[in-house]
Amino acid sequence: MMANLFPWLVEPNWNNGVTETLEWKTDVLPSPTGAEQRIARRLSPRRTFEFSILIGNNDRQRFENALFIAGAAEWAMPVFADVAVLDADHPAGVTQIAVSTAGRDFSVGGSVLLMSGLGFSADVGLATITGISASAITLATPLPVAWPAGSWLYPLRPAVLTDPPSLTRHTDSLFSAQIRFRVTEHNANSDSIQALPVYRNHPVLEPVSDWSEQVTGQYLRMLQELDNGSGIPVRMDTARRAFSMTSHRWVSIGREQQAALRRLFYFLRGRQRAIWVSSGCNDFTPMSGLANGMIDVEYAAFAELGIVNGRCDLRIELADGTCLYRRITGVAIINYDVERLTLDGAHVTVALEHIVSISYITLCRQESDSVAWQHVTDADGLATISTTFRGLRDELESV
Repeated sequence: MMANLFPWLVEPNWNNGVTETLEWKTDVLPSPTGAEQRIARRLSPRRTFEFSILIGNNDRQRFENALFIAGAAEWAMPVFADVAVLDADHPAGVTQIAVSTAGRDFSVGGSVLLMSGLGFSADVGLATITGISASAITLATPLPVAWPAGSWLYPLRPAVLTDPPSLTRHTDSLFSAQIRFRVTEHNANSDSIQALPVYRNHPVLEPVSDWSEQVTGQYLRMLQELDNGSGIPVRMDTARRAFSMTSHRWVSIGREQQAALRRLFYFLRGRQRAIWVSSGCNDFTPMSGLANGMIDVEYAAFAELGIVNGRCDLRIELADGTCLYRRITGVAIINYDVERLTLDGAHVTVALEHIVSISYITLCRQESDSVAWQHVTDADGLATISTTFRGLRDELESV
């Protein structure tokens, strides 16, 4: 199938990276009390890739001719972040290519691009995959020519240009452009998140947000205001509680981490599924160790406000990196400097010096169906991803 498509042979300008966007579609049906019904409308997310190019001389001529002829057609687009470099020579006639397939977008029935050199003058070859193992892919037909070590191997996806690229001509033989592709086939991926801890029947997001950029937060209300234009406006808080909103950022290094993160987003399905998210803040300052299901904390006026749903679940991080997840079931004022929290769950004893932080965790969903994945390098290197989580009424959520 890919043999009938135009192969895209222009490398991205990696100064600006490659932005991959995954976009689900969820119908969210809220009630005035804050309860929600969420219905997924897509089997898999739509997937787009956006990057800039800088091209000149003969490559520019050949590219513009191809763009004029095939600008509206499907292209065989390399998944640039999943590039692999051949470690050994592969002679003509072989049907297997040795490559680590973990975390790369290879699929049975899909295609790959072999490439030696850059641009339109490069040696290129397309092949169809019939089998995948951890260390190799099997091709439908033998390689017609030899490929030396150091050649590049890309997974291919059929894709269309979402908009005609606008060309910025710097000279009579050099231009730059912003390119945006949308993949035109089903984008399946595993949604296994077995590595994440589970608390009250829902997974817990670990680790907390990366702090290399500021983390934003907000407490939303479901407010309705009645105003006839002449009298005093009347405001109602229909849910009678706040819903936390917090940003979350990952700086993901290496293919394994990025593959795990992709599985997480496929599990969440945009706005549909729920997950426990930590505030990432020091919400309580411990004044004693944890023993007999109780811990003393610095007075934070928690007892005066009372225990309310949405603000009674804790993440207790310990010095060895493990975390305890507990719900506050009682609180008492010891004095004006100390409050005592009573926690549910198994009784464990933890010394004060072993407690790193105590944070609230809130059952949340994503605020948006769209997730932007900024590939700074290919997936063996660095990617940054940001999203925003919105709190839910955990007492009304089904498993």
